[in-house]
Amino acid sequence: MKTIVDVNTIYPVVKFPKVFDSGTASEFHQDIERIIDGGFNTVLIDLKEVACISSSGLLALVLAFKTVRDAGRKLFICSMNEQARILFEVTGLDQIFETVPS
Repeated sequence: MKTIVDVNTIYPVVKFPKVFDSGTASEFHQDIERIIDGGFNTVLIDLKEVACISSSGLLALVLAFKTVRDAGRKLFICSMNEQARILFEVTGLDQIFETVPS
């Protein structure tokens, strides 16, 4: 399953599939690069549908955060479901990523 990028909103929203793993990570990184190249200042990552994030998926999120930050832009996590929230708390990513309500 692929990530979906919705740029028909004020901010581009990257919607993750149910499983975010190494198969999705490469496409996700390309999506982030396209969003930055498109001149958007803010990126929203929608985790509402995610049921599983692998270590490759977590690494891809951290790399996306670094890429966006290095470009002088902002990245926010939105629509975080309970499973994703717990994973972020256990890994400490909740201290790195800013979250916004859905």
